[in-house]
Amino acid sequence: MQKIDKSYIRSIVYKAWEEGLGDNHPEYKSSQTHVKDIKMSLLKCQNGLCAYTEELLCDRELLSDDKWKDGKYIGNLSNQNLINGDLEHFDCTLKSTQGYLWDNLFMANSNINCRVKGTKPVDNILKPDNPAYNPDKYLEFDDELNLFLPNNNLTTDEKSRVKEMIEILGINSNAFKRAKQIKDLKENIELELPISEPVEYITSYRMTKENLKKTT
Repeated sequence: MQKIDKSYIRSIVYKAWEEGLGDNHPEYKSSQTHVKDIKMSLLKCQNGLCAYTEELLCDRELLSDDKWKDGKYIGNLSNQNLINGDLEHFDCTLKSTQGYLWDNLFMANSNINCRVKGTKPVDNILKPDNPAYNPDKYLEFDDELNLFLPNNNLTTDEKSRVKEMIEILGINSNAFKRAKQIKDLKENIELELPISEPVEYITSYRMTKENLKKTT
């Protein structure tokens, strides 16, 4: 799971509106005017990837600068299949009182948002925009099992917290494409074939390359 920098907010119209709300957010509704702008701003920060699984959620052409005007997204999203993801409230307890809080929002795979994570309680130790979050500190990737695991250098308590959050965020869910990507990478390295940088599953790919370097 990559670290996400959300400091640059493409939708300045939404952000000005959100800051003006203070603690008095209206009830969250997916039909709210700013929701499209929020989604596309987040996808821009996340480079088009699910915040948790790093699966590609949209064509990166949708994130280009020409799709924005005067702080609002003007790209055509009338085709509902253009984005394979939902607006995800990291801490679901804030959804009713601060449903549009930028710091609590990510874009995530629809299955992860609705079926895997749902309304489960969360721990900020694996919140991807947390300033203290570092994938190399908290995670390691087993390229044989195709699994993210808690980093072995963590304390027992930290390992337990990270393990629980790996499950809650579904970081190892929907991983069949990731497995194929890792298999292809290992075969290309073994055969000394050119390696192309991936567009999704960035962290597992990078960690696998580093693991292979250590063993050769």
